[in-house]
Order: sequence, then structure tokens, then C-alpha cells
Amino acid sequence: MQDVLRKIEASAAARLTLPAGRQAAQELPRYKAFLKVETHRLKLQHRAGADGLETCRARAAILDALLRHLWDAAKASLSDQARKEFPPLALVALGGYGRAELNPHSDIDIMYLHSRQVAAGSRPLPHLSRMIDGLLYPLWDIGLKLGHSVRSLEDCVQVANRDMQAKTSLIEARLIAGDTDLFKRFQKMLVSKCVAGHEQEYIAMRLADQAARRAKFGNSACMQEPNLKNGCGGLRDYQNLLWMAFFKYRIRSLKELQAHELIGESERKQLDQAYDFLLRVRTEMHYHANRATDVLGKNLQPAVAYNLGYRERSPSKRIEEFMREVYTHSRNI
Repeated sequence: MQDVLRKIEASAAARLTLPAGRQAAQELPRYKAFLKVETHRLKLQHRAGADGLETCRARAAILDALLRHLWDAAKASLSDQARKEFPPLALVALGGYGRAELNPHSDIDIMYLHSRQVAAGSRPLPHLSRMIDGLLYPLWDIGLKLGHSVRSLEDCVQVANRDMQAKTSLIEARLIAGDTDLFKRFQKMLVSKCVAGHEQEYIAMRLADQAARRAKFGNSACMQEPNLKNGCGGLRDYQNLLWMAFFKYRIRSLKELQAHELIGESERKQLDQAYDFLLRVRTEMHYHANRATDVLGKNLQPAVAYNLGYRERSPSKRIEEFMREVYTHSRNI
């Protein structure tokens, strides 16, 4: 995995560094070419048998590299005085992008985090709007769709305590670029004001969410057309486990869960293998459909099975073998 990440960083440095005096908006073909080449390379690695989690992390790393170069270019476009006065500002990944787990067509969610130091008296400083425009317009122009928000530390606390899904997304936040100290303050504030004292309430809401998903998508890990994200034994169930573990024990991984003797080693390995497998299947579904999709429908099963290496001569046996593995991993979760 480290080799893959190093290659992405090296490619970004070679392709995305702007010539002197050039703005990001003038160099859109440069960004499009980087994205096209790295996306194609990642698809080839996936089809050659790369792990599901490795592919998703590499997809996130490609976007990280792109965003960091756009951030640096936007900052470099500010005047000398504006750079000197630059306030604490951070670019943060949220949700699945925050976990660095992106399937090919997954949503990309970012947040501009500030500390309210974006005005001089009543006069707004150009920093925030220039940094926002310097990223968003090039990204839109090269065809990426992403959600974005602009929040202060206080805004984050209010949003998190108003909505469970937003709280979950913020808890998974990851710094992409900008002020490290501001991001650390954000993480501490989130735990002290949105996690501590809210444990039982959050876990109850998570269990209610799980029950609602069961009612909607079927209370079985062996549905004929399973929803790999929201269905019983799907990706969301695995993530749910870790979210509740974070609230209850402040831990973020299965290894830490095992260290607390809440699961055994064989259970941890089964869960890890199951999650990786389902991510790999979902990645193939996205590639084959050329869009975000979560339902492994009967129309998708033959092609997905074949592209993932199930090569039994009989198509029905091929699908049977593949779906048996899907069901085994879903049951384990």
C-alpha cells in the first residue's frame, strides 16, 4: 500500500506543479490528465486483484493529492499581504472520504474549517472566498462532483449535536491541508462537546438506524439482490460497529476492540476479510455500471463475478460460487 501511495504522490508532484505565474484555472488539462491517468491505473490494479480497502484508500489518496495542489495554488495566488495575514484555515475530508475509503463513484465531502478570523473589523478578508473558489471551480470544471461546507469550530458542534449523521461524518474527519493546530482543536472540541455525555443517546440512535435499515432492505444477509452498503451484514453494519465502539470506548479499530477483549482474533480476521471483500465487490459494481450503485442486482451479478475472477465455465455455477462468498462475508458481519 505504501508503494501505491508513493507512486500517486510522485505522479502528482510531476504533473500538478504549476509553472511560475500560472493559475489553476489556466491549467485545467493538467488536472484532468492526472485524474484520468491515476483513475485508469487504479482500475487496472483493482482488476489485477488488489484488495478492496487498498483500492478505496488509493482513490482517496488521488483526490488528496489533487486537493492539496489546488490548495497550494489558491494560497499562492493571494497577495503578499494576504498571505502574511493568513488566518487559521483547514481543508477537511468528511464521511467516507474522511475514512479514506472511496469507491470509484462515491460521494466526496469536504469542509472548510475556520476559527472566525476571516474578517478585519467589518471588512471580510479575501482569504476564505479565494481559497474556496480556488478549489471548487477547477474541481467542477474537470467534472468532479463534491459536497462542501464552510464551518467554524462552534458551527461544527451545533451541527453535530443537531443531527446524528452529521455527527458521525464529523467524527471521521481527516485533515487534507491547512492549519494542523486548528484541526486538533476541532477534534478535541468534538469529543468533549459532542461525544462525552452523548454516548447512550448516540448508540440508541445507531441501533434505531440499524433497525430501520433492516426493515427497508431486508432482515437477512442472504437477499437475492443484496444492498452491499445498507443491507443486513453490509458495509454500514461494519461501520456502525466501529462508530458505536468509538462512543463507548474511544477506540477506532478492530485491533483495539480485540485488545479490549470484546472480540477474538478469529472474529477480527473474519470481519476484516468480509469488509475488504464487500468493498472490492462494490468497487467492481461502480466500475461496471460507471456510476455509484449499492444493489448487487441479478443483472450485475454475472459481469461482477466474472471481473472479480470467478471463471467457472458454467455461468450459473460462476454466479452461485460468487454469491455464496458474498453471503458468507455478510453473515460474518
